[in-house]
Amino acid sequence: MSLAELLSLRDRIAIVTGASRGLGKAFATALAEAGAHLAIVSRHLDELQDTAAAVKNCKRDVLTLQADITREDQVREMVRQTVGRFGGIDILVNNAATERQNLPPEQTTLENWSFVIDTNVNGAFLCAREVGKVMISQKRGKIINMASISGMIINKYFHGGSYDVSKSAVVALTKALAVEWAKYNVNVIALAPGYYGTTPNKKWFEANPEIYKQVIDMIPLKRLGTIEELAALVTVLASEVSNYITGSTVVIDGGYTLW
Repeated sequence: MSLAELLSLRDRIAIVTGASRGLGKAFATALAEAGAHLAIVSRHLDELQDTAAAVKNCKRDVLTLQADITREDQVREMVRQTVGRFGGIDILVNNAATERQNLPPEQTTLENWSFVIDTNVNGAFLCAREVGKVMISQKRGKIINMASISGMIINKYFHGGSYDVSKSAVVALTKALAVEWAKYNVNVIALAPGYYGTTPNKKWFEANPEIYKQVIDMIPLKRLGTIEELAALVTVLASEVSNYITGSTVVIDGGYTLW
């Protein structure tokens, strides 16, 4: 098989959660450019229209789905509709998550804590579990969980807490599922990005220029990552190139965690 064939996702079926904007939109578009058909998911259906248009521009089929990943019934319906439309699921990009609340632990309420854990851990598990059932029956599949370098370190200049714990749990969840499902030819991989030029990050750094300078100083490559770089890596991990990778957390952080 040629390299082009190994990298191709032609006619694969992919689900991307949290696909209405930012990284999720970029992931869905990149997968479509590689040849996949998409089921794109958000809590707000109307916000998926731009992503759907980008997929259609790639001449790929797209299904827009409204689902809250913390709701078991809605995750099951998301999977049911995807299978009903496309006949199976080859790829899950478990992207939907909530952001760091950046509160000191002593100021974090149980409600604050539970919201982050429920979304980033329980939501990721529910999506992986329900899609995993389909992949087990098919005897194949790729699940890409969105972790973070915050799942392995505590970032300087930010408060540690629920976000870091949630991403550590995603790393552990990836290992656990990889072991359980290897016998079904289902690969489970985590992706751990560092600092990227997403809209929320840009706004935060613009409001905190001194911290931005300190963060850049800690990145050996001396820049934020681009969304395009991250989306390209997702397509590689979703392809046949990653067939011998499972349970691993792939770090893409410009060298930040080398220190």
